[in-house]
Amino acid sequence: MKMIRVVLLIVTLTLALGAPLVAAPGPKMKPQKVKIYDRGEGFCPSAALVYGSVIIQSGRCYTLFVLRQGSGTFLAFGPPGPPMIPPGQLVRLSTPAGAKVKGRIFYLVPIQTTAVLVPANTVTLVSVRVDDFGPRLGIVLVGVPAPNVVVIFNVRL
Repeated sequence: MKMIRVVLLIVTLTLALGAPLVAAPGPKMKPQKVKIYDRGEGFCPSAALVYGSVIIQSGRCYTLFVLRQGSGTFLAFGPPGPPMIPPGQLVRLSTPAGAKVKGRIFYLVPIQTTAVLVPANTVTLVSVRVDDFGPRLGIVLVGVPAPNVVVIFNVRL
């Protein structure tokens, strides 16, 4: 029993001390292009964006939302055009307007954050800053309670 505890302690310490080394930032890269999109403004990627198993198609435009439900918080890609939600307004997913918005969302990309961006079971439009690094594209949420919430996509040409 003592041997198992010692092994678990060694593994825990190795992970705890090694994590900062893995998470340490690499060389500072400047984005090739930076563009800010207001709430409800169409975001049109020039190439397919890949985040894990999610592939955002190019050749069309999207409106960006933050959606929070029981399974987590997501950056949601919806249809462009007149906003289904007035900018700055939260819409509960249990209402008819919330069901309409959720039913028209094309992609959900999980967001890892330490703060609550929106209340549970709601959706809202979000402003973003898009940093284009060439092979990678960063979408930074602007005007949310947690600063520096970034979703980094690989660009598939």
